[in-house]
Amino acid sequence: MVHFAISEGLFNQAPTSNLLLGSIAPDAIHVRGQITREEKGVTHFVHNGRLPTKELILKKYQEYWLKRQDPEWKDFVLGYFSHIYTDLRWTETAYADFEKEYTGNEIREIYNQEVSQIEFELLRSMRNADKLLMLIQKADGFTISPLVTQLEVIQYRDIKVNWLRDQNHEPQISPVYFKPAKIENFIHVTVKELKEQFNE
Repeated sequence: MVHFAISEGLFNQAPTSNLLLGSIAPDAIHVRGQITREEKGVTHFVHNGRLPTKELILKKYQEYWLKRQDPEWKDFVLGYFSHIYTDLRWTETAYADFEKEYTGNEIREIYNQEVSQIEFELLRSMRNADKLLMLIQKADGFTISPLVTQLEVIQYRDIKVNWLRDQNHEPQISPVYFKPAKIENFIHVTVKELKEQFNE
């Protein structure tokens, strides 16, 4: 939902279906089953365990953006690389703050619970959330070679949409580290940065 909210911000509350689908496409590798961090890293241009720099993200974005001229492809590619940029900024800010603040022994479990709660908080707070979920299902998507296939992207979309539509997945907790105001600020700042970075 954070990626969808950022896509919405990029297109002034009117994202295209392929932009939305592209915004979750790097994670489509999960449909392959049990994957390693290294395998997931490939779709995110991770090198030596580190996410790519802003400069590399922009360079790769330009490479893929120029491969085809159709607007659906260009929207999908923008979504794909906005996802990677968002992951980079999330790791550098929201997640880094969480790591500093959390002192317990269950860091992954607490993190997963809180970010799952964020999904449902955003689902309720975003005015167009239902419309976005319907819109993304209209996208055909693309293969981003050699990273993910069109079929993987479609399968992952269906898994995520069904997950969000099942309220049993909501942890029903009050986030301690990822409060709604903090997430809203992250989305606002990241949209602003992306517009500045990708505008050229």
